[in-house]
Amino acid sequence: MDIFDAPYYRIMKNSAKLIGQWPYQSREKRIIIIIIVWAFFFMQFVPQIIAIVVHIDDPDILFEACSNMAVDFVTAIKYINTICKTNLIKKLHDRVIIDWSLMLNDEEKSTLEKHTNLGYLFSSGWAGFAYMSATIFVLEPVFPRILNVFISVNATDPFKLALPLEYIIIDREKHYWIMLFVSTVFVYNIIIVLVSCDIMYITFVQHVCGLFAVVGCRLVNTPINENYSERHKAGDYLSNSKDIPYKHLVSCIRSHRRALEFAELLEDAYCISFGLTVGLNLPVISVTGFQIITQFNTIQQLLKYASFTITEILHLFFECFMSQRLTDMSLEMQKSIAEVQWFDNSIKSRKLLIIMTMRCQVPCKLTAAKIMDLTIENFGMMVKTSGSYFTMLLSMQ
Repeated sequence: MDIFDAPYYRIMKNSAKLIGQWPYQSREKRIIIIIIVWAFFFMQFVPQIIAIVVHIDDPDILFEACSNMAVDFVTAIKYINTICKTNLIKKLHDRVIIDWSLMLNDEEKSTLEKHTNLGYLFSSGWAGFAYMSATIFVLEPVFPRILNVFISVNATDPFKLALPLEYIIIDREKHYWIMLFVSTVFVYNIIIVLVSCDIMYITFVQHVCGLFAVVGCRLVNTPINENYSERHKAGDYLSNSKDIPYKHLVSCIRSHRRALEFAELLEDAYCISFGLTVGLNLPVISVTGFQIITQFNTIQQLLKYASFTITEILHLFFECFMSQRLTDMSLEMQKSIAEVQWFDNSIKSRKLLIIMTMRCQVPCKLTAAKIMDLTIENFGMMVKTSGSYFTMLLSMQ
């Protein structure tokens, strides 16, 4: 069975197929899906630009349009990055298949499966919240109409859309429901692309975390030469082929190197994308927080902007949190090395442990365009910076 048919990989496979970024799809299908996705992008982008021009004197609409466009740019950057790095992404998928085939026993398979399942839970949680937030976002314009069925409600804008869009040649009153449906499709197009790219990233990070855990498991289970001391005193030195612990540690080093190479490929695949998206996320969080304070006229507006803000913060959090997990798992190797019963093994085996210890002191990390490490500490700093922008906007009101 194909490893990607396993339940814990199914969410990544299906979401990647949905945006035409599954590397084992036919070329024709991928091209058709990519064209459709970009068509929706441009069909949304042009009316938003028109809305900004038409309502340039209305700060509420201006802020809403700009924050939505920033999210569009973040999504477009992630999508362009995935398309441009197609060969690298395929290489990562291929390595996942090979890594599973290199597992030596059921314990190693269960260790890797545990971390992959954790990635599935992270992906499902993030996707579920993002889609729920999108649903709240698109229902906000029609909520007063739904409520009006039961009680009399005065809607401030009876023909409001999910996004600030302006179609000059189309009468909104006559074609309101069609335009609302189209704007809803635009919102879900953005959220599907955004979530799908993130699910792929989360799955890859959890895979490499699993690889580090497997190497740690192998190190802890390193065999020992109980009679080594007596043989050493007698001058009976084992050859490399007969020194079982030495051969075992060599295999551990090779597996560790594979995990390090996977982490480097991840950095190459997402480095530039993270640099641009982090830079755009910070002002968006500030602006949407500002909208909660200044445009809180109804409950549905509060829910819309609050869920939007929380989604942006969670998006940034997951990028930093997954990178932090990668760093922590790469450093955990030192604990596994410390548990090896090195004193019963040959000197050359001990030297291998010294080499591994020295390498493990340099953690793996993912960065935002090589400028900033994506860590929980830096996430807190970025949220604090967004808070500073938020207070600045309030003071300028």
